[in-house]
Amino acid sequence: MQRPRSLGSVVLIAAILIAAWYVLSGMFDVLHFGTGVVTAVLIALAYRSVPDTTRLNIGRALVYVPWLVWQIILSNLRVARVVLSPRMTIRPTFISQPPGVVGDRALTVLGMSTTLTPGTLTVDIRRDEIFVHALDAQSATDMRDGVVAERVAMVFEEPDS
Repeated sequence: MQRPRSLGSVVLIAAILIAAWYVLSGMFDVLHFGTGVVTAVLIALAYRSVPDTTRLNIGRALVYVPWLVWQIILSNLRVARVVLSPRMTIRPTFISQPPGVVGDRALTVLGMSTTLTPGTLTVDIRRDEIFVHALDAQSATDMRDGVVAERVAMVFEEPDS
């Protein structure tokens, strides 16, 4: 069993979350900032006891982030084309398949990456299944091909599924 994270790591996680809240909220009054601080501390304390032995490869993660940003841009353009097209080729569908990754962090990154990419939304994710809503046939095909899952598996040093 993995022991809980040290107080120092909890403080570091809380500080990072507080900084992100401060930068992203755009609200700098006492009420909003105080809400962010309280929430960040509660999240950091809750995260303290979450065991996860998934091995993160920092180098691959640094390559993954720009790749994901590029995929988000491409998906934005594709969704804009679909929505603005007079033919409206929207064909929403649900996809259920094995996630292709293991470990809580890897599953979380996969779910978040899928949801961040326009045209797809992670509805549910479990160790043996990911359930995704896809806006059109291309988004559904991309999800079925498992490209994002393969990239996430590389970041977490997992074998291809």
